[in-house]
Amino acid sequence: MRKESSTNFENQQTLTDFCNASKTLQLISGRWKLSLLFSLLEHDRRSFSNFKQLLPAISDRMLALHLKQMTDDLLITKEKIEDGVFYTLTEKGKSLKKILSNLAEWQI
Repeated sequence: MRKESSTNFENQQTLTDFCNASKTLQLISGRWKLSLLFSLLEHDRRSFSNFKQLLPAISDRMLALHLKQMTDDLLITKEKIEDGVFYTLTEKGKSLKKILSNLAEWQI
């Protein structure tokens, strides 16, 4: 996290206020976020351990951080049910499907 008083933070805020695409990219950027979102598009819900099996190279700390950020950004929800804790896409998260599909199809 950047300090809110830093020039870097202020520049980022200016960009996201000016351009919706920049704001969207900020929400989905991160080494693992796209993979996590794609996995939730393929399966309606996943547990923490499901994500770990799918992406064994991600650390527990990084996975927890990305899941929390995406929950805070209202892209996913965290549900506690009898079977355990599961993550699902929100309507906002589901609305990324076309964008993510286009990203997956695009090649340099």
